[in-house]
Amino acid sequence: MSVENQPAQRVALLAGGTGLTGSALLRVLLAGADYARIHAVTRRPLLLDHPRLANRVVTPEQVPAKLAGTKIHDAFCCLGAPQPRSASPAQLRAVDLELTLAFARAAQSLGATRFVVVSAAGASRAAKPAFLQVKGEMEAALRELRFPSLEILQPGAVLGLRPQTSVAGLMQMLLRPLVNPLLGGSLAALRSISGEDLGAAMAGAARAQRGGVQIYAGSGLRALSHAGQRRS
Repeated sequence: MSVENQPAQRVALLAGGTGLTGSALLRVLLAGADYARIHAVTRRPLLLDHPRLANRVVTPEQVPAKLAGTKIHDAFCCLGAPQPRSASPAQLRAVDLELTLAFARAAQSLGATRFVVVSAAGASRAAKPAFLQVKGEMEAALRELRFPSLEILQPGAVLGLRPQTSVAGLMQMLLRPLVNPLLGGSLAALRSISGEDLGAAMAGAARAQRGGVQIYAGSGLRALSHAGQRRS
């Protein structure tokens, strides 16, 4: 392994670090030693300070100019429309598709060869629910960018406390883990996962250093989560 590609010298770029999954991922990356520097692109300043963290309050489109001269190795995307299951197709496309692609292109322009992104179980351009259809379009568009490594995580419900969590959402957090063991075979991909575990799974996907297009769902996400939580 060359000196440039040793873990301690690698640089990561992250979008969506203020959300449930993104904030969990950021904590995992900062706790490990895989990256010498982590640039977090957010809409509002992070309430977090760390010597290896650089918070960039910019839009994805502004990233190439603001980080000009910075070499990025791995990019992580946790962008997603709030309350996606009830969002309109236009709202979904604006964030899950267009903003994600803008970030992916920005990361690629800075040299990123690995792109790790959160999609959804059942994502397909042929799906009837708009949420899954847009996620399918996003996956297809990312493939066309031809990253040497594209890591797509397809969780079922992502559980955790959010500012907009309702009573129904709290009940789901309590009940969905009890349903997981009942989802076997082809239904295993629908198993819920906590935002904490999904963030760790994203870190685990990058740490595995696989090439090509990789898709993770169901029990595969759990294995990645354990790998991401191990200290490097």
